[in-house]
Amino acid sequence: MDALIFCAMTTTPDGDHTTPAARLDEIVQRYGPDTIVGRFIQRAAPEIHAAAARVESRMAEAEASQPR
Repeated sequence: MDALIFCAMTTTPDGDHTTPAARLDEIVQRYGPDTIVGRFIQRAAPEIHAAAARVESRMAEAEASQPR
């Protein structure tokens, strides 16, 4: 699930790379902070950031374990 969240939150609607923070801001701006989507994404932000951090940590560990 973390990998799916990471991919969804680091890709813009146009397919460009972004950060989870910028993606969350974009979603809230697009839907509005007081809509069901805006309220949900703001409430879910801590878990989204945590999932992204876990994936980034795993990727760093995998990269560090590769022979050079």
